[in-house]
Amino acid sequence: MSYLVESVGEVDALKDWLMLILDRGQNNGNYLEIQNCLLSIQYDERLWDAFVAFQKSYFEITKPVGEKGWNRATRVYTTTQDKQSKPSYLARLNNYPDKARKRKTSGINQIESIVQDLIAKPGYSCLSFVILRPADLIDKFRPGYVPCPIAGDFKFRDQRLDLSVMFRTSDALSVGYADIYYLRELQRLVLNQAAELSENEKLATGTPGALNLFFSRTYITKRIKNSNGPSSDGVSLARTLVVEAERFSRN
Repeated sequence: MSYLVESVGEVDALKDWLMLILDRGQNNGNYLEIQNCLLSIQYDERLWDAFVAFQKSYFEITKPVGEKGWNRATRVYTTTQDKQSKPSYLARLNNYPDKARKRKTSGINQIESIVQDLIAKPGYSCLSFVILRPADLIDKFRPGYVPCPIAGDFKFRDQRLDLSVMFRTSDALSVGYADIYYLRELQRLVLNQAAELSENEKLATGTPGALNLFFSRTYITKRIKNSNGPSSDGVSLARTLVVEAERFSRN
């Protein structure tokens, strides 16, 4: 079965995402999971600011799970250091280990290329990037080494820049907040850079559009082991977070 979740604002998107897994998820060992889910999040600047403000509540409710997930995600999205546990996503975006036939040196800055193509032709349909390397599937010492988001694509239409990203798998409770945050930031970064470097009025007045996250698999871990202290009940944490997100949205 496939699922479509359409939300306005990131807090509601996180809530709707978790609710879908809680309501429709299937047991698979220690996981409650669904497959083939598209989460589409419409952008509203006021609601984006609210999502940023919601981080404190997210950390408090999911302690220590959410903050650990945030810290792991922050490393891969914002630093270029590869580790044995997971390669850097930022390094893949800014210096992908590949060689173009037209260039003498290896290493491709995918974001710079996307920005330049967006400036040259805003309606272009080749604004794509990859994070996964086929070698990751061989180099892995455990499945978690392989990047969770594997590829993405931008589209600029009607003065809105949409971003669509495909995930092979995603931990909705522990890393869902961080994935929404950092991918929305990537979307805003690309649009801002293109607007600053271009004289195109449509780009200058453009706004972020939908953030579309397709999950081949997304899940909540039922029993989460903690290095210090007792394990956490992931399903209970997710239910509490849903209630708080609903309360937060109403206010």
